Amino acid sequence: MSAPRRPAAGQHFAQPALVMRRFPFGESSLVLHVLTPEVGRVALLAKGAFRVSSGFFAVFDLFDTLQVRWSARAGQELGLVTRAALATRRPGLVGGLERYRAGLGLLELAVLTAREGHEERALFAWLEGGLDLLQGARAAPGVVALAADLQLLRANGLAPALAACASCAAAPAERSGGVPFSAALGGRLCPRCAAAERARARPVESLPLNVLRVAESLMSATPAMLAHTRIEAGLLERVRAFVARFLEYHLETRLRSRRASANPPTHR
Repeated sequence: MSAPRRPAAGQHFAQPALVMRRFPFGESSLVLHVLTPEVGRVALLAKGAFRVSSGFFAVFDLFDTLQVRWSARAGQELGLVTRAALATRRPGLVGGLERYRAGLGLLELAVLTAREGHEERALFAWLEGGLDLLQGARAAPGVVALAADLQLLRANGLAPALAACASCAAAPAERSGGVPFSAALGGRLCPRCAAAERARARPVESLPLNVLRVAESLMSATPAMLAHTRIEAGLLERVRAFVARFLEYHLETRLRSRRASANPPTHR
């Protein structure tokens, strides 16, 4: 893996950006963690962002695509924002709680996977595309969020094996009932490999075949397909639960946005 590109003091940048996280700094400023296509994750300071007279006032909202200029500072980890303008607004994500929470889930995954000082065009396109779908009125937020999870895993080489055995690559015979699945081995297992894992006292869960089929279709679905896809609530929850476990295993962290997925969401 290549080393991150460290900006030189006084170097200037102008990039499209999506705010992944933001924190108040002092009485009127903001610290921002933004995702850019060319230099990946960047930490910035927007001085006076809370002042009505500031050129940054009400610009740094979550979910919107911005055009941001900043400069690197000697001895400082935070770049200094010099100009910011709104490029694409997405008010639909704050107009409904389900869309809002799905959007936060996408931002959380971006925070976990974005690299500092590296090109992140694919990740930026993934995040912007997911937010665009959530902004639209047609797409079901739960379906968009689940497809985004699976497609991010695929983009990072972590896609679960859903059609063939993750251990021996054999194509198991399709049959009704539970399908052996191991997050540690990377996906579904044939009966022989599942038996070998259980003999070693390693966890192997059983998933309905239709759960794996839905996940497989979502992983390759286009935005146009996702805009019209509807999945029965119980089946959607079963797919979401196994994908969440798979994500947490491979990212080695419990995603905050997934912690209350089985319960009615509440404001924080």
